Amino acid sequence: MSDERKMILTMLSEGKISAEEANVLLDALATSTAKPVPPMPPMAPKVVTPPTFAHQVHGGHQGHWEHQEERRYNHLRVSAQFVEAMAQVGLKDLSEDELWQLQIHHVRPGYVKQLQDAGLTDLSVDDIVQMAIHRVRPELIVEVRSLGLTHLTVDDVVQLGVHNVRPDYLRQVQALGLTDLTVDDIVQLSIHRVRPEMIQEIRELGLDDLTVDDVVQLGIHNVRPNLVREIRNMGLTDLTIDQIVQLGIHNIRPDLIQQLQATELGPFNLDTIINMGIHNVSAEFIKTMHSLALPDLDADQLIHMRIHGVDVHYAAAMMDLHLPDISADSLVTMRIHGVRPQFAQKMQEIIGKSLTADDLITMQIHGVSTKFAGRMKEKRGESLTADELVDIMIHGTPEGAW
Repeated sequence: MSDERKMILTMLSEGKISAEEANVLLDALATSTAKPVPPMPPMAPKVVTPPTFAHQVHGGHQGHWEHQEERRYNHLRVSAQFVEAMAQVGLKDLSEDELWQLQIHHVRPGYVKQLQDAGLTDLSVDDIVQMAIHRVRPELIVEVRSLGLTHLTVDDVVQLGVHNVRPDYLRQVQALGLTDLTVDDIVQLSIHRVRPEMIQEIRELGLDDLTVDDVVQLGIHNVRPNLVREIRNMGLTDLTIDQIVQLGIHNIRPDLIQQLQATELGPFNLDTIINMGIHNVSAEFIKTMHSLALPDLDADQLIHMRIHGVDVHYAAAMMDLHLPDISADSLVTMRIHGVRPQFAQKMQEIIGKSLTADDLITMQIHGVSTKFAGRMKEKRGESLTADELVDIMIHGTPEGAW
């Protein structure tokens, strides 16, 4: 092989000349008999340099990070072959930044061609880069399309890739009757690891009118079909999906339901049981409160007691005063307005046994203290009533200055 031929081939392999230019030179070399073909002067390869980094000035000097970036990218270039190969798959007239993004994210022309063959033909460079970053397999697109999701956007495809959704999973879910699924539906089912077997078991229990959101909620809150089965065995058969989800959210187990139903105030409906579970109304709490013989005690009052902090100690202390109008409702109202047992006991000593729960609440609302009541008692004597104390506090008397 002549030195001239070697030179032409070397220039071609190094990207200094194109294949067309090499063919012209080789033809000229083969037909020339007078004298050897003079070598072409070296042609600089088409390169694309990294995007310019903004200067970060510190006291007139570039920031240290800029030098690090320049050193890190200095050895990388986008070659003419890369530009030509991308043009062959339809990515022509790309900017330097676009070429740079494709290269640093290891996007190859073959990958772009596979995406196009899968039906994603109108792709921007940013679309392609996003799919490459999230390792979206073109095969996934083809398989998902074959299952009925034909109108896929780039964002849809990226979401499927990010959450590692498998076509087999989609196929199993569709076989259970959850058709017309959107990509968002599929992603939500996959994120929360809703097993197709769980969907099937729920359906077999008669809950066959399930939406995707229903199924997702069951999966999020780890509701198992056995829970539904056990609750139904207790006679609570008219279950809704929302009720089942609430049981899972608040960890209301069958044993708690059984204990509540066995109390003196049971049985309760499922909504009441859920509220009791939410507010920590236990079977023991019900039994203790029931033993106090409150005349209006029911499920709602028990829940209100828990909400407003009426525990068994507070209730027992107030019941020991034998207020004539004591009830579950008055206990809650006194607790709301800050009527403490010590305050009630002292006021009873001052006013006498005629003192009522309503008197205590009214005095607490208007700021009648035990100290003020004691001083007024010294002035007014045994005839002093709770109403008079409140009236004095509201309208004022010479005594109010004390």
